[in-house]
Amino acid sequence: MVATTPYNIPRDPLMGSNHLTAVRWVLAALVALGHAYLLTTGWEPIRIHQWTGGYMAVNGFFVLSGMLIAKSLDLRRDLKMYAASRALRIYPALIVLLLAFAFIFSTVFSRPGGFENIASGEIWSYIGRVLLLGDPQNAPGGIFAGNLEADFNGPLWTIRYEIAAYIMAAVGFALGILKNRWLTLLAFVSVQALYLILPLFVDFSALPLGILPLFRLSAAFLLGMSLWHWPRARKPHVLLVLVAIIAFLFLGGGFGGELLGTLALTGLMLRLGLSDTVHTRIVSLPDYSYGIYIWHYPVMQGVMFLRPDLGPLGLALLSTPIWLGLSAASWHFIEKPALRLKPGARRKRSIAATTGLPVTGAIQEDQNP
Repeated sequence: MVATTPYNIPRDPLMGSNHLTAVRWVLAALVALGHAYLLTTGWEPIRIHQWTGGYMAVNGFFVLSGMLIAKSLDLRRDLKMYAASRALRIYPALIVLLLAFAFIFSTVFSRPGGFENIASGEIWSYIGRVLLLGDPQNAPGGIFAGNLEADFNGPLWTIRYEIAAYIMAAVGFALGILKNRWLTLLAFVSVQALYLILPLFVDFSALPLGILPLFRLSAAFLLGMSLWHWPRARKPHVLLVLVAIIAFLFLGGGFGGELLGTLALTGLMLRLGLSDTVHTRIVSLPDYSYGIYIWHYPVMQGVMFLRPDLGPLGLALLSTPIWLGLSAASWHFIEKPALRLKPGARRKRSIAATTGLPVTGAIQEDQNP
């Protein structure tokens, strides 16, 4: 069977089996690798110009998320199901992580530590703040005291921007703005231009800290949404991707360097993730990327709390089996079962039960973090 998009472009891998899960694995691994250096040396050497691998990986995550969210909104057109799907994708695993923070990390990996921390208002205030999309970047209760980076889970800062993007995308579709391919493209160009130009004239240090990241990640998200509306752009020619990479290598340190990097990365993700040639083993990879993203940092911090003498390699060797195992448990026992609670997933399972056909789409559509 040949999958088609709403614009009748044949053999669109985004409408069927693809390698995007493997791409998300690579992006999450880049973030984790950068933090192995940051938590031991205070510096991330994996970079081109001033742009670190982890920084660009976050941009990549938002591009993919925007593309898949636009697909979900355009095809389902059911905002209640959309809201339920997004909540089930983000919150169950996040809640388990925060409970581990309260009952394990705050008692064992803090100074003075102890079980009395469980009753600490500071601990539960932090949990409430994270769940309500407040600032997660601190270390309440003396957690990881003495570590080079005084932070419980730095990567959580992107979660609130992800949810904000989900909400703005839903509003945009409800108003009809982001249903239109030209208006979506215009929104991307406008936000990207503001992100590039405003810092030249506005002192963002005098504004709330979240404003500049909001422009940055909104631009990446809208780039992904534009890709949904322009199916041919999801198949960039290899020469075009090479030109984007070369431009980034030579010009990425100047004005617009981040945009060049994001475009080059997007081209690579599309070429690899939406390949016409489907490899069954790659397609069948379980999606541990969200688990890797939220678990690797506190696990690394815990290892550094116990072994402050470790270097990047030692930290990676000791921590990777732990956070990878937790990511696997998160996917198989929390995230995947939660996605099966979606109304659409229940309906598809009912159809599968009566027809005997396998069901994959219900979960695949919501594997973006």
